[in-house]
Amino acid sequence: MCLTHVHSTAIIASQSRLVQVMEKIYGDAAYSNPAFTEYKRAIEAIESESKEGLDQGFQKSVLEPLARYISYFPEVNEAVKRRNKKLLDYDAQRSKVRKLIDKPSEDPNRLPRAEQEANLSRELYENINTILIEELPKLIDLRVPYLDPVFEALVKCELLFSQTGYEKLEIIRDRMPPPDERSVDDILQQMRDLTICEKKESKKEEVTLQYISPIAHPLADKKVEKKIYKTIKKASKVKHIRRGVKEVGKALRKGEKGIVIIASDISPVDVVSHLPVLCEDHNVPYVFVTSKAQLGEASSTKRPTSVTMIVYGGKKNDVKAAADYKELYDECFTTAKDLVEKLVY
Repeated sequence: MCLTHVHSTAIIASQSRLVQVMEKIYGDAAYSNPAFTEYKRAIEAIESESKEGLDQGFQKSVLEPLARYISYFPEVNEAVKRRNKKLLDYDAQRSKVRKLIDKPSEDPNRLPRAEQEANLSRELYENINTILIEELPKLIDLRVPYLDPVFEALVKCELLFSQTGYEKLEIIRDRMPPPDERSVDDILQQMRDLTICEKKESKKEEVTLQYISPIAHPLADKKVEKKIYKTIKKASKVKHIRRGVKEVGKALRKGEKGIVIIASDISPVDVVSHLPVLCEDHNVPYVFVTSKAQLGEASSTKRPTSVTMIVYGGKKNDVKAAADYKELYDECFTTAKDLVEKLVY
């Protein structure tokens, strides 16, 4: 729900509670005061008119248009995911063709058949890629002309609420006693003298803004991230890791199993956008961490690293050498697997 509508609802709710508190304090005596009676009637009128007119108009002119616009984006995400899968299929077919060219098959029809499949995969990829390239900018460009009327309706709803409240409450102005400025100042000073109002010095923590990729899901929390880095450090000492997009992609296509850790501060995002789909296709759990620099450091390199894969036991499946990090690896593997299963696209 929009913050403006929440604000309006909160004002009505707080005023209604104030009326209830006054009723509890003064009981029946409260109704002998004409100002209180008028005040209660004004609050009830504001609440009634808000529900009858404002809520319905707000729903139709603000919430429903926003919901319609937002509903397109899950479909876009699905289309991007399909395109990434088609690209992987195309890469696999091209690799197959190259292998047949380097090592010709005894079957003369095998190469033409592979080339035909590669061309078909390319057409499927290019078709969906062309649609995204042409249609996605249109959807983004529509945001201003589409949201302008919504914003205007939002402001009008807020204005209507404010005008209604002012008109209803203005009626009771004449029934209220004139304010005594000195008494108000005395009360304020008494409040300032309370110990709860004393200023206490507090250390302000410096907050550093960090870029997080929009595709960084699932993203490890600080506790899990620390455990992942520790596991990578131990695995890298016995050379049980793959590092970099090319090497990790190759390991996944070869069927190597483990955990894939992707940095979330990689830009452009296209560098690693295909990796989650590749991991899912090969049933390998993956997780994002916040820093490519820390990921590189944990992977025993001074350079930032976009992705690292922990391959338990390494190429030779050396379980003895992996015993040093087995417990940590099992915890990280289970956590990454659970996080991926909870993802909602």
